[in-house]
Amino acid sequence: MLIGFAVISMQLSCTKNAATWIEDPSYKIQSDESLFAVYPVAVSVPAEGGEVEFTITGNENWTIEVGEVNTSKTNWCTLDKTSGSGKTTVKATVTQSTSFVKNRTMELLISNGKKTLRTKVVQGLLTLADDEVLINGLIWINRNVGKPGTFTDEIDDIGYCYQFNRKEGWVGGKANPDFVSAVNSYVPDEGNDWVTSAWTDANNPCPAGWRVPTGQEVCDLLGDSEANLKAVSVNATAANGFKRRGYIVGVDKSVAANLTKDNVTSSGALFIPQSGWLNEYGNWDRDWLVVLRTATSLNKNMGGMFLSSWGYTDAWGWGDGQKVRAAPVRCVKVLELED
Repeated sequence: MLIGFAVISMQLSCTKNAATWIEDPSYKIQSDESLFAVYPVAVSVPAEGGEVEFTITGNENWTIEVGEVNTSKTNWCTLDKTSGSGKTTVKATVTQSTSFVKNRTMELLISNGKKTLRTKVVQGLLTLADDEVLINGLIWINRNVGKPGTFTDEIDDIGYCYQFNRKEGWVGGKANPDFVSAVNSYVPDEGNDWVTSAWTDANNPCPAGWRVPTGQEVCDLLGDSEANLKAVSVNATAANGFKRRGYIVGVDKSVAANLTKDNVTSSGALFIPQSGWLNEYGNWDRDWLVVLRTATSLNKNMGGMFLSSWGYTDAWGWGDGQKVRAAPVRCVKVLELED
């Protein structure tokens, strides 16, 4: 009996000690850091990207080469150093994922000339945030741009309005006499009348990681004519909760007609509020139109602008897309497509 009691006591003691080791964050399995090794043998990165580290131990000189990669691009993962000597921490910077179905992986080969070690960077799958919607292979935000670098609080807010390729924003939905000075200081594109230019990164009013969509992308979203309009018009009612009229896009028209402000995003649809624009005289104009500025320039005076209302659609804004006028912006996420 005494022997049995001693064994049980020893087991309880070992179990207690093991539990203490597991729960104690300072406990670490010891290793000989003079040996050439790398840890961890794999590092994971979330879909939105970020920075991760791994450590090389030992006293030798070493180099790192990229081994097997499961994508056609390799610049999604960069290292702050590819050679060194002795124990070193290496930082890997990973860009945002572009895939909902494929984990990106990159094998890194660390060699001291005699022995090659391997570690792997694995990135998680892209997922939609609560305020994002996937339509036509693009991720759209569910709100207009507010002040430069921000989105509006509500999906049915007009937000701020922007001239073509300018980052200065103006409150939408009301006149602003000070806007006239912005019009007078506007300099159209230089060169030939038919030079096509895009909204530059330096003047992008969208938050970091987002951009102004092209005219084609807006047309693909909403339609390029009244006959091909892909949007469903909805009025503001107590039942649907919208505070102004607008369009719902991204789902079948039979579904769109029954959506509300609370469930439109979770249903995979977007609400584009009716707005209008700020004209060159500082007046709020055409408030019966759904208007979106695009990043496409038609010529040196006209920037693309999607215009539409009940029974009328002008996809490219040939007559009304003057660059000096300010209109709302809806952003798409910056994604670099890859295999």
